[in-house]
Amino acid sequence: MVTLSQFFLPAPGLATRMADALADEGLALQPGGVGRLPIPGWGMLSSAAVRQIDSLLNISIQDILIGAWNKSFTVGQQLEKSLKSPGKDIFQQLAEHKITSRHEPYLTLLKDGQEIGRLPFSVSIELVLQGAVLRIRDGEIKEIETGRIKGKGTLKCGGATLIDKELQSISVPGTLAVGLKPASILPAPSPLARVS
Repeated sequence: MVTLSQFFLPAPGLATRMADALADEGLALQPGGVGRLPIPGWGMLSSAAVRQIDSLLNISIQDILIGAWNKSFTVGQQLEKSLKSPGKDIFQQLAEHKITSRHEPYLTLLKDGQEIGRLPFSVSIELVLQGAVLRIRDGEIKEIETGRIKGKGTLKCGGATLIDKELQSISVPGTLAVGLKPASILPAPSPLARVS
């Protein structure tokens, strides 16, 4: 499974950008909602937050693609058609198209086991696919043959940009097996660390 973590990471200098974002007076934590939460030791917090970025970005690119395609009228028609022909494969060639996806994960800040705030992140990604072919069977997308893909994405903490990355067009040979419908493409929130 290819994830957003593999798209964004490694990111040289991420710890420094995270520390700067946390020290920036414009960054407001969300303690159960909104507002500023004064916490000493932003440096230690930024190191702990950077260690959690990988799990925050554990969002499957395949789930993002399938989620977008499941909303497509044309693909929806083919999914319906495949339900009426059980056991039969339908191949759907897609024109060049763009898929955008936005996510708002957060890290929960705990003190003595109680939530005292949330460190908000925003992730946006834009993918352009060329030559994608879907294998559809029994109302589900079973495989993706991609062809070429390019993209760009941004990871922010509050209003501070931590990572701004572009992926030049690359050829992606072979197929990606899917096998099930995506339940949810948002990861569960990750507890960060105890703050004393």
